[in-house]
Amino acid sequence: MAPLIIEETGYTPKVQFLTDGNLSIIGKSLPEDTAKFYEPLLNWITDCTINELTLTIRLDYMNSSSAHYISKLLMSAKDNFYLKGCNVEWYYESDDEDSLDFGKEMEYLTDFKFKFYRYAEAEI
Repeated sequence: MAPLIIEETGYTPKVQFLTDGNLSIIGKSLPEDTAKFYEPLLNWITDCTINELTLTIRLDYMNSSSAHYISKLLMSAKDNFYLKGCNVEWYYESDDEDSLDFGKEMEYLTDFKFKFYRYAEAEI
């Protein structure tokens, strides 16, 4: 399995899915074609044979279709036969309670270990 690296643009986050099990999605997520952007990430998670993952999600903004694909990504990880554990580091802006609530909902639905980190926009 090869690493999956996608550089950040003004509309898409930086993605680093590394073969050591460290995955990250960082930036803004409002791609023009959300399915096209997230399909390689879903395929990587589905085909992953790593036993334990650490997933860092720090999305300063995500549109509703991106939220849908983030939930699909987490549910795909949950359904992965090889994966025995996933630790999620969920970052949210201090004034973005919707992001925190979404992260807590994903924690409940997946039973993954989530750590929540609040940050101020100025810390970027």
